[in-house]
Amino acid sequence: MEWLIGAAILAALLVLSRVLWIHLQATQREAETVRRERDRARDESNQLRARWDLVTRSIGEGIILIDAKQQIVFINESARRLLNLTGDARSFGEIAWGLQVQPLVAEILAGRAELLSQSVVNDERAFQVTVRACAADSSCGAVIGISEVTELQRLGQVRREFVANISHELRTPVATLRLLVDTVANEIQQNPAAANEWLGKMRGQIDALHQLTTELMDLALIESGQMPIKLVDVPIAELIDQVVQLLQPQIRRKQIVIDAQASPAARALADPDGVRRVLSNLLHNAIKFTPANGRIAVRALAAGDNIEIQVEDSGTGIPARDLPRIFERFYKVDRSRGQGEARGTGLGLAIAKHIVEGHGGRIWAESVEGKGSTFHFTLPAS
Repeated sequence: MEWLIGAAILAALLVLSRVLWIHLQATQREAETVRRERDRARDESNQLRARWDLVTRSIGEGIILIDAKQQIVFINESARRLLNLTGDARSFGEIAWGLQVQPLVAEILAGRAELLSQSVVNDERAFQVTVRACAADSSCGAVIGISEVTELQRLGQVRREFVANISHELRTPVATLRLLVDTVANEIQQNPAAANEWLGKMRGQIDALHQLTTELMDLALIESGQMPIKLVDVPIAELIDQVVQLLQPQIRRKQIVIDAQASPAARALADPDGVRRVLSNLLHNAIKFTPANGRIAVRALAAGDNIEIQVEDSGTGIPARDLPRIFERFYKVDRSRGQGEARGTGLGLAIAKHIVEGHGGRIWAESVEGKGSTFHFTLPAS
């Protein structure tokens, strides 16, 4: 009888061990499944974080996430750069004082608005700050975007100045033409000789308008890339000689001595018409602002892989405060500098700059007021 009891106990133990083993196997499989799910979730989280980091590092806009207590949850590198942050900051209040956006953040966190935006100027830099509320079920309180718009505002100012300048440039000849037409209408019967003189003045004003509109159209075509540049092997000495010959009447009238030094070996890969126009603009200005019996030197020098062309005059020079702006559209240094000469449009140097840069070269000027100026520009050597 005892052996039957022992056998029954043994059988029960075997069954129990079997059940335990099966349960253990199931538990291990469940643990393995949980581990795999955990690893997959961790990998997905790492991938999402990597993508988030890549995106936030790649964009130029600053991004700051804050919670309901204005504690910083995340800040990207662009935001650190725009805000000039060098250390760690935990509270948005520690860094926002300079941008003056605390009222916007308070409105968003209080639930009184979903999106607010404001332009802020700080240390001569302009920023556009946008504050957006996070989703209600998220731990985030608000998303703050910061973009620097200093250059956009500068371009807007340039556009406004452009419109004002062109309006001013057109107003004078148009008003003069209207006055001349009225005068000629009154004088043509009684004084034909005077009428012819007025007609000559009208032609001068019409020529000024024609030059202005032509240069405006040329500048628009150059800036939009619609004016083709045909690069060919050109001898610089030949182009200089052509421009000097074209301007000989002005040179002789002021008895200016032209010294042209360009080696026949100085050849550039350039558009001949474009280079002639640059040289013509620079020489025309040099003649205009050089007094009678003055000197102008034109040189072409090898400069590494480039040819550097210099136009030096002994004229009135350019004030140091004006020198950085002389290549801007419509910028004129001093209206009294060219007394006795026809007023220019203020577009010649801007056109020259675009043509030179279109060749991959650069243009700049050096000047001492009262002692003359030297304009330099480079072209790729042929």
